[in-house]
Amino acid sequence: MIKLFESTQNTRPILPDSLRFIRSDVPTAVSEAEEQWLRAHDILTIIDLREPQERAQKTCPLGEKNGFTYLCLPVTGGNDIPSSQAEVAASYIRMVDEQMERIIEAAMTEKSNVLYFCNAGKDRTEVVSAILLTRLGYDREYIVADYMKSAENLRGTLEAFVKNRPDVDLNVITPQPAYMQDFLTWLHHNATK
Repeated sequence: MIKLFESTQNTRPILPDSLRFIRSDVPTAVSEAEEQWLRAHDILTIIDLREPQERAQKTCPLGEKNGFTYLCLPVTGGNDIPSSQAEVAASYIRMVDEQMERIIEAAMTEKSNVLYFCNAGKDRTEVVSAILLTRLGYDREYIVADYMKSAENLRGTLEAFVKNRPDVDLNVITPQPAYMQDFLTWLHHNATK
């Protein structure tokens, strides 16, 4: 598989042997070869989880391409940085509302394969991934392992971010297994499947 995309750091399928769902950070540049690869693999539905102002700051060129269905479905409250480590799982829980259900429904019912993303592809995108994987029957270990790939993929980006934002705690914005474990515990007890 070609690296999707040269402009991203956190793009990957969430299923072990399928391109049905591909999570990502925002692809700000899509080469002709990447576009052709998406078309050849029936990855024609794009779900942008960001707010309108975020989309204006970092555009994704797939929204302008013929043959792609580009859905703008912003996650509720998803672009806020939690104030502490104790707040991270709670911030994920707050994302689970009627809008999240619309996002999950869109992803699961589209006929083509689906690419979905937020800015970094680690929080909003992870909540979507965790819910999809839960509904598809994957266990906690698998979901947490997927989540932790973002910590590895984004390490340099997150470290650079906190250098410019000394008010932000690196441990808060870096995925930790406990954050996802706490979210999955809540999801298991509260969400309808």
